[in-house]
Amino acid sequence: MKTNRVLIVSDSPNRRNFLEHHVKCHGLAPIWYPNIMSAKKAIKSDPFSMVAVDLSLPVEPKLTLVRETYHYQPDAEVITIEKEEYLKNTGALSSFSSVVSIGSIESFPDKLDAY
Repeated sequence: MKTNRVLIVSDSPNRRNFLEHHVKCHGLAPIWYPNIMSAKKAIKSDPFSMVAVDLSLPVEPKLTLVRETYHYQPDAEVITIEKEEYLKNTGALSSFSSVVSIGSIESFPDKLDAY
């Protein structure tokens, strides 16, 4: 079953609102949870077509969420926002070749256009 639901993971209300606005403008349904643990539960049980993870601090729990997304929802597109250079330098997600990493939140609408 194809879904239009997009999970937004961001600790910042302003950044989350920005992402949510652009997701809605593209006819997709934004979903977010109040904390990373709730988002992890959702990844295991709810279908998403896309997961947008804002990699502001703390980074490691969010990278774990990305890895779990690939395990539980292999068909979902995953976009990481910020920390693009960190991901390249550390190879933190190198085993997940389909992850799309963007360097700034301002680039997110362009990625949605391509989606």
